[in-house]
Amino acid sequence: RGTCACGTTTWTSTTAPTHLDYCYCTQCQRISGSPFIAWLGLPHTSVSVQGSIKTFRLLVSSGMNSIATRSCCADCGSTLSMQYDCYKGEKVHIAAGTVVEGEIGDGVGRCHIWIGDKPGWYDVAGDGGERWEGFDEGFAERVRRYE
Repeated sequence: RGTCACGTTTWTSTTAPTHLDYCYCTQCQRISGSPFIAWLGLPHTSVSVQGSIKTFRLLVSSGMNSIATRSCCADCGSTLSMQYDCYKGEKVHIAAGTVVEGEIGDGVGRCHIWIGDKPGWYDVAGDGGERWEGFDEGFAERVRRYE
């Protein structure tokens, strides 16, 4: 479970996350004001959001069309989620910074994506997670088929 900064929008999940992605794409940097956003992958049907959210779409760093809908708290603007179009109904990504401390789990697979967009002044943690210049090829192909 998690909450936005002001506490008016909360979310719960009936399952543990399947993975944790650290995204260094330009959009995630601009939205977060930091070098990356950490996203938890969860089955879409396991997540329930309570409160008022605002949704929006942005182009991706690679020049592709907008491929995801992002959401934030309508009151405080905290980033909450990202729903890739090609995963609609299957999987949703929840901003890990909204999680109530201690509920992510140690066994969750970690991956650093869009390393090529990372700011030069930031060093990626040596956490043993995979590192990709963009999306992994399987996901990139899924996006291409969906477009």
